[in-house]
Amino acid sequence: MLTVLLRFIYLVIAVATEEQCHVDCRAAPPRLVGPTRPSDAFDALGNPLALTRNYPYHVVSSSEESVDFPKFCEWGCTYFFVAPDVHPLLWSSGKSTLDLCFDQCDETFRYNVTVGYNDLIETARLECRDGCQIGLIRCQSGYFCIQASPAKENDKKAYSGGFMLPCGPGTYRTVDYNQVTRCEPCPQNHFREDMKGKSVSDCKKCRAGTSTRKAINTSIKDCVRCPAGYYSEEGSSCKCITPQSCKEEQLPFPADAEKRDSVPYIGRW
Repeated sequence: MLTVLLRFIYLVIAVATEEQCHVDCRAAPPRLVGPTRPSDAFDALGNPLALTRNYPYHVVSSSEESVDFPKFCEWGCTYFFVAPDVHPLLWSSGKSTLDLCFDQCDETFRYNVTVGYNDLIETARLECRDGCQIGLIRCQSGYFCIQASPAKENDKKAYSGGFMLPCGPGTYRTVDYNQVTRCEPCPQNHFREDMKGKSVSDCKKCRAGTSTRKAINTSIKDCVRCPAGYYSEEGSSCKCITPQSCKEEQLPFPADAEKRDSVPYIGRW
C-alpha cells in the first residue's frame, strides 16, 4: 500500500512540473523563453535565425490567431521531461537532454514541400524548442539541471550545458523552481540508496542506537553504532544515556555486572 501511495505521489509531482511548463508556454509575452519566431535574428541561445523568406512563401504573422502555437511549446515540455527515460544513458552519449529534445522537435516538424520552406511549420518547430528550454528552466523533481549558456567562440556547439541529470544516492530534489541546479543531501542520520529522490521523505532513518558521520549517506552501513555510554532514537543523533554514562572513567563494578545486559547499556565497558 505504501509503495502504491509513493508511486502516486511521484506521478503527481512529475505531472505538476510538466503542467507548470505548459502554463509557462501560454504565459503572455515575454515568457520564460520566447515566443521565438522565424523572423527573429537570434533564438534564446544566441543562434542566428532569420528563417522567414519573402513571397511566395507563407508568412506566419497573418495566421497567429487561427493556430494554437503554444500547443507546440507544450510538446517541447513533454519531449524534454521524457528524454531521461527514453535515453537513460544520455550523459554518456555526448548529447545533452536539451540536444535530444531539440532533435525530437526537428524530427516532428520536418517537412518536404515543393517550395522548400514553410513558415508555419518553422514556427511550430521553434515553439517546440522553446518548450524544451522552459522544461530545462523548470527541471523535474528528482533531477538537477545544468542550465544552457552560449558556448565560447571556439566551441563547435552553439551552447554548453542543457543537462537534466538524476539526483544521486543520498540526495533528493523537490519541486523547487528557485533551486534547480543542485540536489539536497538527506538530513543527518538519514540515508538513501537509490537515485532520483523527490522529497525528504524518500530518505530513510537510521536505526535506533546508530547515527551518521558523513554529509551524504548512501547506505544503511553509513549508520554507525553509537559509542559506549551513548544512545539514539531512530533517525536521531547519539546522546548520553545519563549524565554519568559518557564519563571516560566510569566502569561497572563486579557487583553491578548485570548492568552489562541492560538495553540500552548504562555505563562504559
